[in-house]
Amino acid sequence: MTEAKIRVWIDREQCIADMVCVSLCPDVFEMSEEDGKAQIAAKWRVDSNNPAEGLVPAELKDCVSAAVEACPVSIIHFEEK
Repeated sequence: MTEAKIRVWIDREQCIADMVCVSLCPDVFEMSEEDGKAQIAAKWRVDSNNPAEGLVPAELKDCVSAAVEACPVSIIHFEEK
């Protein structure tokens, strides 16, 4: 049996960098040093060149969900795989 994963993606173009996602779920989200916008932490990225999409373990669903709900511009999305 494979471990359940959650696909998480961010519309980084629309990010206003308020950091609420990082505050609520620092295991998954971080702020880019290059452009100051939210991104998926490197260890979870599907593609190392794409900071906007990742696959995270199911046990992080609660914090991902909290970040999705709290994002003031609703740019964070997830689905269970």
